[in-house]
Amino acid sequence: MKIALVKRRFSLKHGGSERYCVNLTRRLKVLGHDVAVIGERIDEELAEEVEFVPVRVNNLTSWTRNQSFAENSGRVAREGNFDLVYGLGRSFGLDAVRVTERLQSHWLNVYYRHPVNRWLQRINPRHRTLIGLERAIYRSKAVRRIVTQSQLDRRLVVEHYGIPEEKIRTIYNGVDTQVFHPGVREQTRDVREELGVEPGEPLLVFASMDFEGKGLLSILRALKLTRHQQTRLLVLGSGAVRKFRWMARTLGIHRRVIFAGRKNEIQKYYATGDLFLLPSAYEPFPNVNLEAMACGLPVLTTRTHGGADIIEPGRNGYLIRNMHAVDEMTACVDRHFSQASSERDEMATQCWNTAKQMTLEKNVQQTLDLFEEVLLEKFRV
Repeated sequence: MKIALVKRRFSLKHGGSERYCVNLTRRLKVLGHDVAVIGERIDEELAEEVEFVPVRVNNLTSWTRNQSFAENSGRVAREGNFDLVYGLGRSFGLDAVRVTERLQSHWLNVYYRHPVNRWLQRINPRHRTLIGLERAIYRSKAVRRIVTQSQLDRRLVVEHYGIPEEKIRTIYNGVDTQVFHPGVREQTRDVREELGVEPGEPLLVFASMDFEGKGLLSILRALKLTRHQQTRLLVLGSGAVRKFRWMARTLGIHRRVIFAGRKNEIQKYYATGDLFLLPSAYEPFPNVNLEAMACGLPVLTTRTHGGADIIEPGRNGYLIRNMHAVDEMTACVDRHFSQASSERDEMATQCWNTAKQMTLEKNVQQTLDLFEEVLLEKFRV
């Protein structure tokens, strides 16, 4: 099968959806498929791995960047001789699209809490463009299937854009269990020594490049309030470090927070923690949750994003109402570190049991099944 994947960045250095595109490409090529990637940028070290078709983008403003990429990638896709074009984001010229980015219409509702601010954001050209692109892409007759990563996004696509249920398929993310697995916990002592964390110190882990949207401020507030005042926080990612370092200092907890930046072998840092926190306002399904669980790390997250689908409270993690529920988060942290070590070990085991059922291979096979479904319908018509 000659497949085109459309993704703005083909990268292992950016975010979860970019890494997913690289991993999907590699698996499809191993299975014998001819894969091209249509995009704006590619990591130099990946350039030899795949046929990359560059798209020109108008970078004048945020909205022109998004609009021009969608239009120009669609033009390239239509001109190419592809059996199937699969979009991992907002673009035209697709046979199927995966919701990998936040649904913008819902994001405005959950992130901008004040009605006036929300109204102002809705007339912002950037947001109007993104919502318009989503509406046009998802409602297009050429797009035969919309893939969501969670039941939440499945419901939101129907509610916000009036998409019929039969057009939607839910395919959960997959994790590379060759990289992310409980065995990496054997490196805990060395990693803690590198970070300056004592062997017995309780350690929370947060990983993202969007400190604001993923709830880091609420985590800092919960860290200040927790009964376990020896608890420390490891922040992974290259977000607004200066701003949040100042916030930690203002709260009087700066000596308990480690801003470690971006790490290539992130699995080692997951494994050195005791609890992973990602209280996002909303996102489709953060891969970091699944990666952390594969390393035996229970996850605390919000009910307002897709990652909640795989969390069984008290068994493999914790759920709180939303990003701003600091009291709930504090209570969950207190509960976790008040448990006996045997109970926390059992939670770690359940995390691995969940993650090993959600492999990258399973995700790729379900995606290929979807491709076959789309092709049968496309060529029948």
